[in-house]
Amino acid sequence: MLLNEKSKFTDKEIIEKGSRALIKELGYSGFLRFIRHSEGISKEDYLKLEDEIFDDMSLDEMFDNAKEHWENR
Repeated sequence: MLLNEKSKFTDKEIIEKGSRALIKELGYSGFLRFIRHSEGISKEDYLKLEDEIFDDMSLDEMFDNAKEHWENR
């Protein structure tokens, strides 16, 4: 199993790094559109949603799916 050292970031660091990544990928206007869109869906309980989506998946399956998605981008 892989240890993700990046999981030790504070919430503030995650928001800053995530914002920078979105701006780099989408540009400022795309970033703002993303934020406006995500404000409407942020009322969901992410942990409950995560449990529903990944309930029957192993960590290896999640990793393989993420890797395949990244390679097919």
